[in-house]
Amino acid sequence: MADALINTLHGTDGSVLVEVRGEIDLLCAERLERIFVETATRRRPARIVVDLLHVTFIDSTGIGALVAGRNAAHALGIGFTVRQPDGFVAGQLRQTGLYEVLTSER
Repeated sequence: MADALINTLHGTDGSVLVEVRGEIDLLCAERLERIFVETATRRRPARIVVDLLHVTFIDSTGIGALVAGRNAAHALGIGFTVRQPDGFVAGQLRQTGLYEVLTSER
């Protein structure tokens, strides 16, 4: 499977946007998790927003990376939100019961 493209943008409001494109699977899940955890612990943004609009596939390791990122952010009082999951990705998040947890603005 193809490696995902991950782009991190810093907003003027103190937030960090992580844009992901492609497939989130075993090949990139560890790198994505590392980006989330390092962003939360080193940069300490007001919130982390993960844009999944262009993600075409996600497996359990990818979902695990999202959960690890959310947990790291929340442990430090940082908001963590997944936005625009569509199609297959939204279905996978709903099947695991994590759709509402990851997409809610908290």
